[in-house]
Amino acid sequence: MNKLALILVLLCSVTQVSFAQSKKFQSSYKQFLERYSRLGLINYRQIEKQDLTELSEALEQVDINENQLHSNVHFWINAYNFIVIRSITEKAEIKSVQEDPNFFKKGHRIGNIRFSLDALEKKLIEKTAKPGIHLLLNCGAFSCFPIQYFDQNIAIDTYVRSAIKNEKLASIDTSQKSLELSRIFYWHSEDFKDGVMPWVEEMIEASLDDYTIKYMEFDWRINNLSADEYLIFYPTKLYRKGGGEIKVFNNYYTQTENGIRSNFLSNFFQVLIGTDKNINWGVDLKTRSANQGDVGLFSALKYQTRSFYESGGIRSFSRSGISAFGPRIKYQPFKSNAGINFLHSVYFTTGGELEANDDFGFFDFSHIQIFNNVYIEKEISIDKRLFYDLGLWVENIDLAPGNAAHTMQIQVPVTGIYSYFPNPKTTIYLLGNLTMRPVYRRSESGISDWDLGGYGQLGSGFKYYVFDNMELEVLYTYFYDGTPGRQAHTFNFGLRVFKF
Repeated sequence: MNKLALILVLLCSVTQVSFAQSKKFQSSYKQFLERYSRLGLINYRQIEKQDLTELSEALEQVDINENQLHSNVHFWINAYNFIVIRSITEKAEIKSVQEDPNFFKKGHRIGNIRFSLDALEKKLIEKTAKPGIHLLLNCGAFSCFPIQYFDQNIAIDTYVRSAIKNEKLASIDTSQKSLELSRIFYWHSEDFKDGVMPWVEEMIEASLDDYTIKYMEFDWRINNLSADEYLIFYPTKLYRKGGGEIKVFNNYYTQTENGIRSNFLSNFFQVLIGTDKNINWGVDLKTRSANQGDVGLFSALKYQTRSFYESGGIRSFSRSGISAFGPRIKYQPFKSNAGINFLHSVYFTTGGELEANDDFGFFDFSHIQIFNNVYIEKEISIDKRLFYDLGLWVENIDLAPGNAAHTMQIQVPVTGIYSYFPNPKTTIYLLGNLTMRPVYRRSESGISDWDLGGYGQLGSGFKYYVFDNMELEVLYTYFYDGTPGRQAHTFNFGLRVFKF
């Protein structure tokens, strides 16, 4: 083998080793972003030190030099963006990279050489002659192009053309003949040899004759992923002025006891309106369909009304209609803690004998119902949350009791919900509930007493955003109150349309 052939073999071997080592960093970095990045933002608070250490070691072990900048540009962009993430993570509670005047000037080891971020960016543009790379280098700010992994199999120009369509970097107003660009173009305008406008025209493949260029304000806040960016909605989030929701929630309770089935379908139609304060106002309307006796599992869905009748030797009935309506108010009492909300509702009944009488069995309470709830939300991570609902409900308050028999109950529900958000549009949750239920009873003879009871529920649910402003929800719970021979379940379906 002659010397030239030997040199070529050695060069190929070195290149292969270098590529393999850079590939190791690339694959680890891709997994890193899959774990800690959502919507192009970084969940800095959840990054584990061990993950940073392993990636840093992989980066330092790469056998690579400056002459490979043009041939392995994907690696260098990913390396640059990782160093930015690592540098921000190492500075606890930093709000902007501008707080450190040397952020882009400090040296960082890549293989056997050291680069500052500024120097690496400059070298990349010089070696590749591709000024669009400026757009792909993430500076750790909200106004940067969303962070992502750059795959070796996809051309850099493809990524650049995608970036120029992002609203953080460019916005075209055809009516005003205006092109609004990120200040990144302004800061690096000298690298666009033929001018910024011709370069943009080439990237978007459209003519911008007579268009004027404006530059956007640059938001230097850390590109930190928070619940407000990741989640469209969460229970303690209030609506701003001009926003609100219309919600329909259907609760189907069914139980069997001693061969008799009881079904209650409660439909809640709710409206909530936002204000410029930490208060939302609304109104509820409740309809119900109930039946009991020799009836089918989902027979209450028929919304029938039929007084007592015999079926299969069992006394049965069906009843449906509007049962209650009333106002509601939801507010945040502590401005410093948006994770705590209070909700108060008052339900006025529609009148008539809604409770058991000579014609029908129990349909609903006949008198005022008051509901008080405290919502407490705890963020475990961006995609996991705990939600607590503490309630005090007083139902069937008779303001003029007279001498008639009367039943009033107080419910003290304590509910815990664990939610997981695999993506911003989907929620999977587990629910547990324990409720203490004191019941006051007064007979027609005036004798009264209290009976302390309670129940519990276990269930799981699913929410999904069909559109950005429309959410569907399904929930199943197993209901238990200790009554021998009783089996009870709830099936729930909700639809919510909203605007913040």
